[in-house]
Amino acid sequence: MTKGILMFAYNGEAHDFDKNKMNIDYIQMACANAKNIKKYMKNNNVALVTDQAGKDRLSKFDRETLFTHIILTNQTSEGQGPNTNIDMNIRSMRVGNKTIRLPWNNQTRPDAYNLSPFDQTILIDSDYFVFDNTLDTIFETDKNILCGKHVKEISYQDVLIDYDRLHHQSIKLFWATVLYFKKSTESMLMFEMMKAVKQNWQFYSKMYKFEDSRTYRNDFAISVALHFLQGKKETSYYDLPLTIMCLADKNIMLNQKSFAFRYKDGWAGTGLPKQNIHIMNKESAMHVAGEILYE
Repeated sequence: MTKGILMFAYNGEAHDFDKNKMNIDYIQMACANAKNIKKYMKNNNVALVTDQAGKDRLSKFDRETLFTHIILTNQTSEGQGPNTNIDMNIRSMRVGNKTIRLPWNNQTRPDAYNLSPFDQTILIDSDYFVFDNTLDTIFETDKNILCGKHVKEISYQDVLIDYDRLHHQSIKLFWATVLYFKKSTESMLMFEMMKAVKQNWQFYSKMYKFEDSRTYRNDFAISVALHFLQGKKETSYYDLPLTIMCLADKNIMLNQKSFAFRYKDGWAGTGLPKQNIHIMNKESAMHVAGEILYE
């Protein structure tokens, strides 16, 4: 039975409020992550889903060593409403003390079941950086699906409701940042339900009270899909038995071993143990990727 890691990477150009441009290089992040996966994990076959522009960018890196499969596909926008239109699916986020707006090219994720070349797949965001072998243990499960549920911010300064639920009156939030699935009818149904949510985003956003979300989010789509698979009940059956550690977008990675975080009206800094980490600050994610690739 084949096992491997799957990542998606589509580069995009962000702008801040002063109209300064910033290239968000997810390809470089994915390459750095693949390098670390080869270094730290036993099950280290890596597949990358990207478009032609991404493949062209890969020519700058040692792609044959880093990836066992490179899968070309394009973004699709068959959903109804601006939330699922790839030309309008724009997200604002912070990079330290400034805010950027960037295209959110996340809409091929529901196709992961058909795109994955593996029998057992761990799908991770390209900015979820691997620094240890804990993901190897997930392949030992007898379940068909496990998805990120337990999330903590490494500075322990943020307690956000959207870390836990889609809305305080709605269902619990699963994080598609780390998603394990085995080729099975159960997994196939989950991804088909994700597609249904994407294609009918406005309907489900009203039903599950996340209509304030102006962008399509895979976290929301998979949360709805797993809610249906659980018989519209809340259980812990699909909970990933690991905590996803993340760096909030307002905080900054100084290097692979230390970060700075907002504290009251200023900044504080500290080191951190070597561990897997979701770096939500895209500028920091690119900085760490560069360190990994060129160290």
